[in-house]
Amino acid sequence: MFPLRDENPHPPGFKPRVTQALIVINIVVFFIEVVITGQFFDFTNQNAFNLFYNWGAVPSCITGGSVLNIDFGAGPLRVSCPDVPYISLLSSIFLHGGLMHLGGNMLFLWIFGDNIEQKFGKAKYLGIYLMWGVLAGLIHIYGDTNSAIPAVGASGAISGILGAYLVIFPRARIQTFMMMGFFWRMMRIQAKWFLPFWLVFQNLLPFFIGGFGVAGGGVAYLAHIGGFVVGLATGYLYKKTHGSEFTYGTRYGYRPDY
Repeated sequence: MFPLRDENPHPPGFKPRVTQALIVINIVVFFIEVVITGQFFDFTNQNAFNLFYNWGAVPSCITGGSVLNIDFGAGPLRVSCPDVPYISLLSSIFLHGGLMHLGGNMLFLWIFGDNIEQKFGKAKYLGIYLMWGVLAGLIHIYGDTNSAIPAVGASGAISGILGAYLVIFPRARIQTFMMMGFFWRMMRIQAKWFLPFWLVFQNLLPFFIGGFGVAGGGVAYLAHIGGFVVGLATGYLYKKTHGSEFTYGTRYGYRPDY
């Protein structure tokens, strides 16, 4: 299921400046990664190794470790943790492991982030986005506190956006390109079906089938799941404190998406 856009219009004059800025910052950071590593599609060389171990969220470092003993098949290595590893909980949100990693995350941020920004307001949305990213990183770390694998990417923060979107806009339709073997079809799927499907089939099932594989297959499933759950809670809190919006529809006269 490949989302293309959502049918969820903005109020007149609204511009999702924070969402646009986040996308630009992620792209700029990505090209800095390209310059540092000399790679583009996947960052796998020694320069990438140094970059991710300095600025990615390494569970063992954040939980108090000072030296990592790692072995990826080419012999044992000893790597020192950064002096202030907690900064990586923020910096890791803006790093990505390659072009496809960046592209998938930015697509979901572009489709779903603007409406959450409009609801929360720009300053609050930015703060909550970063909070979602940090909390998702902490949940990932809690799943395996001794892991020496750095976690990078905006997926945890964006999963928070998806969780909040599900609560606030459950009936908004997502234009989706669906592929099942030889079956290809363009569909309009309500968020209340699309987002749980994404959570279950792209995160929960791989996580449990992989034997609780934190970062199994190179994907930090627990960060996605944790970010989504925190986003659900944030969306629920918003809905409880803004009840009139969901009772009387929108002030701009659009079709209610709640």
